[in-house]
Amino acid sequence: MKSNRLTGITVITISYNSAGTIEKTIKSVIEQTYGNIEFIVIDGNSTDGTVDILNRYSDKIDILRIEPDRGIYDAMNKGISLSSGEWICFMNSNDSFYNEKVVEDIFNVDTDADIIYGYCIDPDTGKSVKPLNLDLFWKRIPINHQSAFVRSVYYRERPYDLRYSVSSIYDFFYYWYCRGLRFKYIDMPVTVYDMKGLSFYSFAWLWDYVRISMKYSKGKKIKVFFRFIYLFFVRIYINLFLKRR
Repeated sequence: MKSNRLTGITVITISYNSAGTIEKTIKSVIEQTYGNIEFIVIDGNSTDGTVDILNRYSDKIDILRIEPDRGIYDAMNKGISLSSGEWICFMNSNDSFYNEKVVEDIFNVDTDADIIYGYCIDPDTGKSVKPLNLDLFWKRIPINHQSAFVRSVYYRERPYDLRYSVSSIYDFFYYWYCRGLRFKYIDMPVTVYDMKGLSFYSFAWLWDYVRISMKYSKGKKIKVFFRFIYLFFVRIYINLFLKRR
């Protein structure tokens, strides 16, 4: 999978008890036509057969770690610390690249940017899920991180913050957006992304959201506060509605 003539790309997969989906993810990485991909898998000591599948593909995985961790962001930081590529993409165990030419197509274009991102496909509907305008960072993360390639220097300088239980990805991208990193959108599908795993509007997400957005959204703190109040009561209503069903 490697050629020193090409820019080095590291793809990191995080898994835990993902026996039903991990093989699809692995195949989508190892079948990429791009010639210089480092593939790292960090598994949290799965007990459901995931480890057997990983071992079956161990000759295709450059670095495989199977050990307990302190959660998904701790596992992602482990992958970052082990990586050697100039760019990093996370492709976690419920998701996959759109096709085998995604990485090649992205890095055949001008990469004069710090973060390159496309859009994802919802596997249940087949519909494209396009990113939002970056000016909306104060509301939520506007891009899908599995559809993003980030220069590894920024992950090494500031890895994921373990203080945020479900939104450290939001914190990471918002931090670098506020510091002027060059985001470049490429209008192409990058990822088939399982939307069911989203934690938006859970109470944990809301608590992380208000802390992160208040930290970075200078001039919009009143908007952030009222959005938090609105979403908080929406969450309460949803919970009450579900209990009555």
